[in-house]
Amino acid sequence: MVKLEYLKKEYEKTRQMPGKWPLSSYRYKFNITHFQPFLKALKEKRLIGLKCRSCNTVSFPPKLVCGKCLVQPDQWVALRDTGMVATFTANYMKDETTGELQSFPVIAIQQDGADTTFLTQLNPAVKFEDVYVGMPVKVKWKNQPEGNLGDIEYYDVIDDATKKMKLQNE
Repeated sequence: MVKLEYLKKEYEKTRQMPGKWPLSSYRYKFNITHFQPFLKALKEKRLIGLKCRSCNTVSFPPKLVCGKCLVQPDQWVALRDTGMVATFTANYMKDETTGELQSFPVIAIQQDGADTTFLTQLNPAVKFEDVYVGMPVKVKWKNQPEGNLGDIEYYDVIDDATKKMKLQNE
């Protein structure tokens, strides 16, 4: 097991900007009413994404502005509750009883039917060593959804049919 050592650096203040920041004068503001269909669908244990009318990119979770062409998406589309691990990394947490660092995966999922990824949790029973890019996963919903992304408790691993496929040379 690799032992990690963290060095704490002193924060050096570099700049200050005097003045006031009147947020009411900004042109673009976050408006939660735009996401009401998304939040309602989560409460019903359904997934939907926003499709951009310009480039057809589907984002999940939805975005106010398309990251590809900077147009406001305006069409809600249904998504499946399955996806794949697009990338992952290890986070480390110290075990309170033994004091050892334990690794657990943090994954970025690409939902089936969407073009974007988002960070989420994998089933805690899955070991970090078993995670791979392309791993098929499925949503595990909370028992009592509230209408937010927290309604997705975690993603569970599903059977990977590609592991059973034979190579052409065999």
